[in-house]
Amino acid sequence: MEINKEQEALAKKKFEEDIKNVDSDDVNYASKKGKTKIDELDKNPPSVLMKVWNDLKLMINLIIDYVKGDYKNVPWDTIAAITGAIIYFVSPIDVIPDFIPVAGYADDLAVIKFALDFAGDDLKKYEQWKNN
Repeated sequence: MEINKEQEALAKKKFEEDIKNVDSDDVNYASKKGKTKIDELDKNPPSVLMKVWNDLKLMINLIIDYVKGDYKNVPWDTIAAITGAIIYFVSPIDVIPDFIPVAGYADDLAVIKFALDFAGDDLKKYEQWKNN
């Protein structure tokens, strides 16, 4: 299930507005709520998110390691983008509410892809660090 161009534009606008205001409280919130939601869905992730599921988990782990102080070699803009995407993902009310079967996560997918496009290089560096 895909979203239409209007829904994608609304999701992108909300994402871009949200990341401008990210602060340390938001990062802490994203680390906790993101981990909780991933744990809840990990055995049966929404099918629409399957292509990015591992990337989403990597983003959440980066935020968790950042909050714990284990990994700080990442620009604030990347932290803000990932945090914004995670907060969007954990929020049940967004452009398409998550409780709507199948379609509910389609806008989340778009936002996750926005964050991956923005933070992809930093995520690769984090993944290398994590694997060593």
